[in-house]
Amino acid sequence: MISKNRFSILNSLFSIFREEWRSVWHDGGVMLIVVFALFIYGISYSLGYGGEVLSEVPIAVVGGDDNAVNQRIVSMFNASPKVRVAYRVGDIEEAKQLLAERKIWGVVAPSPNLEKDILSARQGKVAILGDASYFLAYREVVEGAVAAIQQLNDEIIIERNGAYTPPIIYEQRNLFNPSLGYGIFVMPAIILLIVQQTALIGVGMVSATRRERGLRYPSRSPLAITIGRTLAYLAIYALTLGFMLTVHYSLFDYPMRGVWWRCVAVVAPYLLAVILLAQAVGSLFRHRESSILWLLWLSVPFLLVSGASLPRQAFPEWLYIVGRVVPSSSAVEAWIAVQSRGASLRDVAPELTTLWLLVAIYGVGAVVANRSQSG
Repeated sequence: MISKNRFSILNSLFSIFREEWRSVWHDGGVMLIVVFALFIYGISYSLGYGGEVLSEVPIAVVGGDDNAVNQRIVSMFNASPKVRVAYRVGDIEEAKQLLAERKIWGVVAPSPNLEKDILSARQGKVAILGDASYFLAYREVVEGAVAAIQQLNDEIIIERNGAYTPPIIYEQRNLFNPSLGYGIFVMPAIILLIVQQTALIGVGMVSATRRERGLRYPSRSPLAITIGRTLAYLAIYALTLGFMLTVHYSLFDYPMRGVWWRCVAVVAPYLLAVILLAQAVGSLFRHRESSILWLLWLSVPFLLVSGASLPRQAFPEWLYIVGRVVPSSSAVEAWIAVQSRGASLRDVAPELTTLWLLVAIYGVGAVVANRSQSG
């Protein structure tokens, strides 16, 4: 009797799994969202961020070739991989016009008496203006200009005093992202967010389509329906996300510093929470297009509250707490810590606890929602 009951339960789960699997693979719109969107968006973003860092950002230098110091400044900037002197202008107003026209991203303006000040052993001044509305270009302009001016300082000190030993020597190492590349910074979070968004929209489309057609799952148990549907989407995302985190990471040379089983320990509750949330939310839609209209706009708020693009210290504490109801908020923090920095599970215990709590909460919501889908 026990064996027959077990067989009946397994057969029921398999039937629901197969039903949901067919709903995805036999529907072009759902398949595009659930299966292929992760590849399309992931590859598109990775290609867009392929350069990782900006180089040869165009700048203008105020002043002509009438003195050796100006010439040396220009030669140092052109030797730097960060910036390129695209214009030599006569005054600061002309440089500001070039900035307004977005022909340059920064201005270096040595004082008119810079050479005289240096020769007279007085302190010279060099003004650096950067367009901070584009922070990546601004960073390259400032770093390139400061490095060049520091090199000029060292050369002047050596010419005056002979051998020069700086009082403090520092060594800079960029941990976990040596090139300071934007792709390495943002792509781990984006991949997880794409999974969440596609699951919410795709599962919502499946639920609404079945409701429109009056279809029911081959079971009277909402719990069995929830488990069967969850297993179907777990299988799909295990394949697609597994490909992204292995082959895709390798192709675009994204670092993977985490131990594989720790990465699985973070991804597993995240996928469960997202899939169960999608089932709960999917019950709210009566038409398949509604999930796209209502959920697509949430991608930007989800990105913000995840802390991937803006540190949590930069927004109010209440918003951070509210953001914890979204699975990606805790998952992104844990994933970046484990995958990018090689952290242990103990280091991300609060995030994992939150994810498993969401699994329980959204699991109950999914069971309630699937009552209307029972046969």
